[in-house]
Amino acid sequence: MENLSIETVETSNAEEEFVLQEKDHGDAVVYDVYRKGHCLMTLSDKGDILFMDFNVTDGDRELFQLSRLHEFIEKIATVFYRKTMLA
Repeated sequence: MENLSIETVETSNAEEEFVLQEKDHGDAVVYDVYRKGHCLMTLSDKGDILFMDFNVTDGDRELFQLSRLHEFIEKIATVFYRKTMLA
Protein backbone atom coordinates (compact mmCIF):
# COMPACT_ATOMS: atom_id res chain seq x y z
CA MET A 1 0.00 0.00 0.00
CA GLU A 2 1.25 3.46 -0.89
CA ASN A 3 -0.04 6.73 0.54
CA LEU A 4 -0.56 9.06 -2.40
CA SER A 5 -1.86 12.32 -0.99
CA ILE A 6 -3.71 13.97 1.84
CA GLU A 7 -6.35 16.67 1.34
CA THR A 8 -8.57 18.65 3.70
CA VAL A 9 -12.26 19.08 2.88
CA GLU A 10 -14.82 21.27 4.60
CA THR A 11 -18.54 20.63 4.40
CA SER A 12 -21.26 23.27 4.29
CA ASN A 13 -21.07 23.33 8.08
CA ALA A 14 -17.85 25.35 8.51
CA GLU A 15 -17.13 23.66 11.85
CA GLU A 16 -16.60 20.33 10.13
CA GLU A 17 -13.23 19.63 8.58
CA PHE A 18 -12.34 16.21 7.27
CA VAL A 19 -9.02 14.79 6.12
CA LEU A 20 -8.94 12.55 3.05
CA GLN A 21 -6.06 10.17 2.62
CA GLU A 22 -5.64 8.75 -0.87
CA LYS A 23 -4.09 5.27 -0.86
CA ASP A 24 -3.02 2.98 -3.67
CA HIS A 25 -3.42 -0.71 -2.81
CA GLY A 26 -2.04 -1.84 -6.17
CA ASP A 27 -5.32 -3.04 -7.61
CA ALA A 28 -7.44 -0.16 -6.29
CA VAL A 29 -7.17 3.45 -5.16
CA VAL A 30 -9.21 4.21 -2.04
CA TYR A 31 -9.93 7.30 0.04
CA ASP A 32 -9.98 7.09 3.81
CA VAL A 33 -12.06 9.83 5.46
CA TYR A 34 -10.82 11.00 8.87
CA ARG A 35 -12.17 13.46 11.38
CA LYS A 36 -10.12 14.31 14.47
CA GLY A 37 -7.75 11.43 13.69
CA HIS A 38 -10.48 8.77 13.53
CA CYS A 39 -11.25 6.90 10.29
CA LEU A 40 -14.97 7.29 9.59
CA MET A 41 -15.17 5.55 6.24
CA THR A 42 -13.32 4.32 3.19
CA LEU A 43 -14.53 5.13 -0.32
CA SER A 44 -13.49 3.63 -3.64
CA ASP A 45 -12.31 5.85 -6.49
CA LYS A 46 -15.82 5.47 -7.94
CA GLY A 47 -17.53 6.67 -4.75
CA ASP A 48 -18.57 3.26 -3.45
CA ILE A 49 -18.56 2.90 0.32
CA LEU A 50 -16.13 0.15 1.29
CA PHE A 51 -16.14 0.73 5.06
CA MET A 52 -18.21 2.76 7.54
CA ASP A 53 -17.50 2.94 11.25
CA PHE A 54 -20.92 2.98 12.88
CA ASN A 55 -19.37 3.22 16.36
CA VAL A 56 -18.83 6.97 16.09
CA THR A 57 -20.28 9.98 17.90
CA ASP A 58 -23.61 11.43 16.81
CA GLY A 59 -21.81 14.41 15.27
CA ASP A 60 -19.70 12.16 13.05
CA ARG A 61 -22.66 9.89 12.30
CA GLU A 62 -24.38 12.90 10.73
CA LEU A 63 -21.99 12.52 7.77
CA PHE A 64 -23.61 9.14 7.00
CA GLN A 65 -26.99 10.71 6.15
CA LEU A 66 -27.54 10.35 2.40
CA SER A 67 -27.85 14.08 1.67
CA ARG A 68 -24.64 14.83 3.57
CA LEU A 69 -22.83 11.83 2.14
CA HIS A 70 -23.69 12.83 -1.42
CA GLU A 71 -22.39 16.36 -0.83
CA PHE A 72 -19.20 14.95 0.65
CA ILE A 73 -18.56 12.48 -2.19
CA GLU A 74 -18.99 15.31 -4.70
CA LYS A 75 -16.41 17.38 -2.81
CA ILE A 76 -13.99 14.45 -2.84
CA ALA A 77 -14.45 13.99 -6.58
CA THR A 78 -13.86 17.71 -7.16
CA VAL A 79 -10.69 17.82 -5.04
CA PHE A 80 -9.07 14.80 -6.66
CA TYR A 81 -10.29 15.61 -10.19
CA ARG A 82 -8.71 19.05 -9.88
CA LYS A 83 -5.50 17.47 -8.58
CA THR A 84 -5.24 15.09 -11.55
CA MET A 85 -5.88 17.92 -14.01
CA LEU A 86 -3.00 19.93 -12.50
CA ALA A 87 -0.59 16.99 -12.65
